[in-house]
Amino acid sequence: MFFQHDGHRIHFTDDGPGDGAGEGEGEGDALLFLHGLGGNALNWTYQRQHFASRRRVICLDLPGHGKSEGKSIPFLDFGDVVEGLIDHLGIDRLAVCGLSKGARVGLQLAARSPDRVSAAIAVNAFLHLSPADEAARFALYDLLLRGDEGKAIWATRLLTQMAVPEDSRIHRGFMRSLETLDGAFIRALFQQIMDADQRPEVTGVRSPTLLLRGGKDGLVPAYCHDELQSLIPDCASVVLEDCGHLPYLESPERFNLALENFLPRSVSGQSRQAPAR
Repeated sequence: MFFQHDGHRIHFTDDGPGDGAGEGEGEGDALLFLHGLGGNALNWTYQRQHFASRRRVICLDLPGHGKSEGKSIPFLDFGDVVEGLIDHLGIDRLAVCGLSKGARVGLQLAARSPDRVSAAIAVNAFLHLSPADEAARFALYDLLLRGDEGKAIWATRLLTQMAVPEDSRIHRGFMRSLETLDGAFIRALFQQIMDADQRPEVTGVRSPTLLLRGGKDGLVPAYCHDELQSLIPDCASVVLEDCGHLPYLESPERFNLALENFLPRSVSGQSRQAPAR
């Protein structure tokens, strides 16, 4: 499915009770998933399969990712794109779950539109890094400007930091995705993400928020998790100690259970009549 945002076709999936039919009949508010940098809506396949029997589940290809256009849309406008999707679907209120970059977009939405976000889940998210960690991250992403060889080195090092085993299906799938990865775009978007200081805005998040971290994640340091805890007033924390940066793929059963235990089950004005599509 697609909708238009400022002349760009933006892709999303829409599954579960009430999908495309106005009022839903699920056990809780609609649930929106937002992928990380370089990812896409397909990353959440296990969550779509698990939650769509009970909730309306929406997965978005953020601008320039997956099947979505919009590489010219600035990172700090991604929240507007998400709100445009919510309007397009006629949804009044939903829960949002995001990984890393997607988590920052979800927190942005929660801060700017508190009446529309019933709960937020931020997975392995960071708002800023220490000078040493920032320098190391820039050195890693600069590899994307060195053609196919640089992309391969970048991916290998990134997967190691994310604690993804080399012989795993996740590792193989990530390496295959390099064939279509736009390295220059990812590097430019990475710069925007690093330049954006969202700490003042995140203090305005009033939705109940779950911070979920993989204990083996070497990409996002533990102090980033602690900082978010200090900034968000209504905040809970779950650490999956034996997972890395992608716990929703590494251990989907435990990840999904953590979300189930956190998310409110009562429907609070889930949706208006959706526009014809």
